[in-house]
Amino acid sequence: MPSIEEQYGWPWKFASSLQKAGLPLDNSCPSASTAASSLLNKAFDASGPPTAAIAMAKASTENYPGVRGLGAWNGIEGPGGIVITDLVSVAGLSTCELESGGIAGLSDPKILADIIADATRIWPASSIQAGPYKYFAKQQVFEKRPGDGWMLYLPKPLTVKQVPEARELIPVMENRQQKGTLIVSVIDEPFSADNPERVKVANAIEVRLADQDLLPLFTEL
Repeated sequence: MPSIEEQYGWPWKFASSLQKAGLPLDNSCPSASTAASSLLNKAFDASGPPTAAIAMAKASTENYPGVRGLGAWNGIEGPGGIVITDLVSVAGLSTCELESGGIAGLSDPKILADIIADATRIWPASSIQAGPYKYFAKQQVFEKRPGDGWMLYLPKPLTVKQVPEARELIPVMENRQQKGTLIVSVIDEPFSADNPERVKVANAIEVRLADQDLLPLFTEL
Protein backbone atom coordinates (compact mmCIF):
# COMPACT_ATOMS: atom_id res chain seq x y z
CA MET A 1 0.00 0.00 0.00
CA PRO A 2 1.23 3.51 -0.71
CA SER A 3 1.47 5.96 2.17
CA ILE A 4 -1.57 8.18 2.73
CA GLU A 5 0.55 11.17 1.73
CA GLU A 6 1.48 9.54 -1.58
CA GLN A 7 -2.06 8.36 -2.32
CA TYR A 8 -3.60 11.74 -1.46
CA GLY A 9 -1.19 13.30 -3.91
CA TRP A 10 -2.85 11.52 -6.83
CA PRO A 11 -6.33 13.08 -6.48
CA TRP A 12 -4.61 16.42 -5.75
CA LYS A 13 -2.86 16.24 -9.12
CA PHE A 14 -6.17 15.24 -10.71
CA ALA A 15 -7.99 18.13 -9.02
CA SER A 16 -5.25 20.43 -10.30
CA SER A 17 -6.06 19.26 -13.83
CA LEU A 18 -9.77 19.87 -13.22
CA GLN A 19 -9.00 23.57 -12.97
CA LYS A 20 -9.08 23.44 -16.78
CA ALA A 21 -12.84 22.89 -16.42
CA GLY A 22 -13.23 25.87 -14.10
CA LEU A 23 -13.10 23.91 -10.85
CA PRO A 24 -10.82 25.72 -8.37
CA LEU A 25 -8.64 23.75 -5.97
CA ASP A 26 -9.62 25.78 -2.91
CA ASN A 27 -13.25 24.64 -3.17
CA SER A 28 -12.32 21.00 -2.41
CA CYS A 29 -13.22 19.54 0.98
CA PRO A 30 -11.90 16.25 2.42
CA SER A 31 -14.03 13.21 3.22
CA ALA A 32 -15.55 13.29 6.71
CA SER A 33 -18.30 11.62 8.72
CA THR A 34 -20.66 14.56 8.10
CA ALA A 35 -20.96 17.25 5.46
CA ALA A 36 -20.54 19.93 8.14
CA SER A 37 -17.26 18.40 9.30
CA SER A 38 -16.02 18.17 5.73
CA LEU A 39 -16.74 21.83 5.03
CA LEU A 40 -14.51 22.92 7.91
CA ASN A 41 -11.34 21.97 6.02
CA LYS A 42 -9.74 22.10 2.60
CA ALA A 43 -8.72 18.92 0.80
CA PHE A 44 -6.23 20.64 -1.49
CA ASP A 45 -4.24 23.83 -1.89
CA ALA A 46 -1.66 24.94 -4.42
CA SER A 47 1.13 22.85 -2.85
CA GLY A 48 -0.84 19.64 -2.19
CA PRO A 49 -3.14 18.13 0.45
CA PRO A 50 -2.90 20.27 3.63
CA THR A 51 -1.80 18.79 6.96
CA ALA A 52 -5.36 18.81 8.31
CA ALA A 53 -6.65 16.77 5.35
CA ILE A 54 -3.86 14.21 5.78
CA ALA A 55 -4.61 13.96 9.51
CA MET A 56 -8.31 13.41 8.84
CA ALA A 57 -7.48 10.63 6.37
CA LYS A 58 -5.21 8.91 8.87
CA ALA A 59 -7.86 9.08 11.59
CA SER A 60 -10.70 7.95 9.35
CA THR A 61 -12.62 4.86 10.48
CA GLU A 62 -13.55 4.18 6.85
CA ASN A 63 -10.16 2.64 6.11
CA TYR A 64 -10.28 -1.15 6.18
CA PRO A 65 -7.32 -3.55 6.24
CA GLY A 66 -6.06 -4.08 2.72
CA VAL A 67 -8.26 -1.37 1.19
CA ARG A 68 -8.10 2.41 1.49
CA GLY A 69 -10.36 5.03 -0.02
CA LEU A 70 -9.64 8.77 -0.07
CA GLY A 71 -11.80 11.46 -1.54
CA ALA A 72 -12.80 15.08 -1.88
CA TRP A 73 -15.82 17.08 -2.95
CA ASN A 74 -16.51 20.73 -3.70
CA GLY A 75 -19.10 21.22 -0.97
CA ILE A 76 -22.05 21.29 -3.37
CA GLU A 77 -24.80 18.68 -3.31
CA GLY A 78 -26.78 18.22 -6.51
CA PRO A 79 -26.16 20.26 -9.70
CA GLY A 80 -22.70 21.78 -9.68
CA GLY A 81 -21.40 19.17 -7.27
CA ILE A 82 -18.29 17.12 -7.92
CA VAL A 83 -16.76 14.19 -6.03
CA ILE A 84 -13.35 12.53 -6.50
CA THR A 85 -12.78 9.08 -4.99
CA ASP A 86 -9.46 7.22 -5.08
CA LEU A 87 -9.36 3.59 -3.96
CA VAL A 88 -6.30 1.36 -3.57
CA SER A 89 -5.87 -2.20 -2.30
CA VAL A 90 -3.01 -4.49 -1.34
CA ALA A 91 -3.89 -6.56 -4.39
CA GLY A 92 -2.50 -3.76 -6.53
CA LEU A 93 -5.87 -2.44 -7.75
CA SER A 94 -6.18 1.33 -7.98
CA THR A 95 -9.32 3.06 -9.20
CA CYS A 96 -10.31 6.70 -9.35
CA GLU A 97 -13.87 7.86 -9.92
CA LEU A 98 -15.07 11.35 -10.75
CA GLU A 99 -18.77 12.08 -10.30
CA SER A 100 -20.14 15.44 -11.40
CA GLY A 101 -23.38 17.15 -12.23
CA GLY A 102 -23.95 20.28 -14.27
CA ILE A 103 -20.26 21.19 -14.71
CA ALA A 104 -20.14 23.16 -17.95
CA GLY A 105 -16.39 22.77 -18.40
CA LEU A 106 -16.67 18.98 -18.44
CA SER A 107 -19.13 19.23 -21.34
CA ASP A 108 -16.38 20.62 -23.57
CA PRO A 109 -14.87 17.64 -25.46
CA LYS A 110 -11.41 19.22 -25.79
CA ILE A 111 -11.20 20.06 -22.08
CA LEU A 112 -12.43 16.61 -21.11
CA ALA A 113 -9.93 14.93 -23.43
CA ASP A 114 -7.10 17.00 -21.92
CA ILE A 115 -8.14 16.03 -18.39
CA ILE A 116 -8.28 12.34 -19.31
CA ALA A 117 -4.80 12.59 -20.83
CA ASP A 118 -3.58 14.19 -17.58
CA ALA A 119 -5.12 11.31 -15.61
CA THR A 120 -3.05 8.78 -17.57
CA ARG A 121 0.08 10.58 -16.35
CA ILE A 122 -1.03 10.31 -12.71
CA TRP A 123 -2.14 6.68 -12.74
CA PRO A 124 -0.86 3.90 -15.07
CA ALA A 125 -4.39 3.62 -16.40
CA SER A 126 -5.51 0.33 -17.93
CA SER A 127 -8.77 2.04 -18.96
CA ILE A 128 -10.64 5.29 -18.42
CA GLN A 129 -14.36 5.64 -19.11
CA ALA A 130 -16.17 8.96 -19.50
CA GLY A 131 -19.91 9.36 -19.90
CA PRO A 132 -23.27 9.32 -18.10
CA TYR A 133 -23.81 6.84 -15.29
CA LYS A 134 -27.00 5.68 -17.00
CA TYR A 135 -25.04 4.45 -20.00
CA PHE A 136 -22.54 2.39 -18.01
CA ALA A 137 -25.23 1.01 -15.69
CA LYS A 138 -27.80 -0.02 -18.29
CA GLN A 139 -26.76 0.54 -21.90
CA GLN A 140 -23.21 -0.61 -22.52
CA VAL A 141 -22.87 -3.90 -24.37
CA PHE A 142 -20.62 -5.92 -22.06
CA GLU A 143 -21.23 -6.02 -18.33
CA LYS A 144 -17.73 -7.32 -17.58
CA ARG A 145 -15.76 -4.99 -19.86
CA PRO A 146 -15.21 -1.21 -19.98
CA GLY A 147 -17.83 0.78 -21.87
CA ASP A 148 -17.20 3.51 -24.41
CA GLY A 149 -19.92 5.99 -23.54
CA TRP A 150 -18.62 9.40 -24.61
CA MET A 151 -14.91 8.59 -24.40
CA LEU A 152 -12.84 5.49 -23.64
CA TYR A 153 -9.09 5.45 -23.06
CA LEU A 154 -7.13 2.26 -23.73
CA PRO A 155 -3.33 2.04 -23.28
CA LYS A 156 -2.58 1.03 -26.85
CA PRO A 157 -2.28 2.76 -30.23
CA LEU A 158 -5.43 2.31 -32.33
CA THR A 159 -6.18 3.20 -35.94
CA VAL A 160 -9.28 4.26 -37.84
CA LYS A 161 -9.19 0.91 -39.61
CA GLN A 162 -9.50 -0.86 -36.26
CA VAL A 163 -12.30 1.38 -34.95
CA PRO A 164 -14.12 2.92 -37.94
CA GLU A 165 -17.21 3.72 -35.84
CA ALA A 166 -15.26 6.18 -33.65
CA ARG A 167 -15.89 9.84 -34.43
CA GLU A 168 -12.33 10.66 -33.37
CA LEU A 169 -9.23 8.80 -32.16
CA ILE A 170 -6.98 11.02 -30.05
CA PRO A 171 -3.44 9.76 -29.48
CA VAL A 172 -2.26 10.14 -25.88
CA MET A 173 1.45 10.91 -25.85
CA GLU A 174 4.21 10.74 -23.27
CA ASN A 175 7.88 11.46 -23.91
CA ARG A 176 7.04 11.92 -27.60
CA GLN A 177 5.67 8.40 -27.88
CA GLN A 178 2.05 7.29 -28.14
CA LYS A 179 1.14 5.25 -25.10
CA GLY A 180 -2.61 5.03 -25.65
CA THR A 181 -5.69 6.18 -27.53
CA LEU A 182 -8.79 8.09 -26.50
CA ILE A 183 -11.78 6.74 -28.45
CA VAL A 184 -14.45 9.42 -28.87
CA SER A 185 -18.02 8.56 -29.87
CA VAL A 186 -19.35 12.15 -30.12
CA ILE A 187 -17.35 15.23 -31.09
CA ASP A 188 -19.95 17.94 -31.74
CA GLU A 189 -21.82 17.85 -28.40
CA PRO A 190 -21.84 16.05 -25.03
CA PHE A 191 -22.85 12.40 -25.11
CA SER A 192 -26.46 11.76 -24.09
CA ALA A 193 -27.67 8.38 -22.86
CA ASP A 194 -31.17 9.47 -23.91
CA ASN A 195 -30.17 9.75 -27.58
CA PRO A 196 -30.56 6.33 -29.24
CA GLU A 197 -28.20 7.24 -32.09
CA ARG A 198 -25.43 8.16 -29.66
CA VAL A 199 -25.93 4.94 -27.72
CA LYS A 200 -25.87 2.95 -30.97
CA VAL A 201 -22.47 4.39 -31.94
CA ALA A 202 -20.97 3.74 -28.50
CA ASN A 203 -22.28 0.15 -28.58
CA ALA A 204 -20.85 -0.40 -32.04
CA ILE A 205 -17.43 0.77 -30.87
CA GLU A 206 -17.50 -1.69 -27.98
CA VAL A 207 -18.48 -4.60 -30.23
CA ARG A 208 -15.79 -3.70 -32.76
CA LEU A 209 -13.12 -3.58 -30.05
CA ALA A 210 -14.26 -6.85 -28.46
CA ASP A 211 -14.30 -8.64 -31.82
CA GLN A 212 -10.61 -7.79 -32.21
CA ASP A 213 -9.74 -8.71 -28.61
CA LEU A 214 -8.98 -5.05 -27.88
CA LEU A 215 -11.53 -4.56 -25.08
CA PRO A 216 -10.28 -6.35 -21.95
CA LEU A 217 -12.33 -7.93 -19.21
CA PHE A 218 -12.30 -6.06 -15.90
CA THR A 219 -10.61 -9.09 -14.38
CA GLU A 220 -7.74 -8.61 -16.84
CA LEU A 221 -7.13 -4.98 -15.86
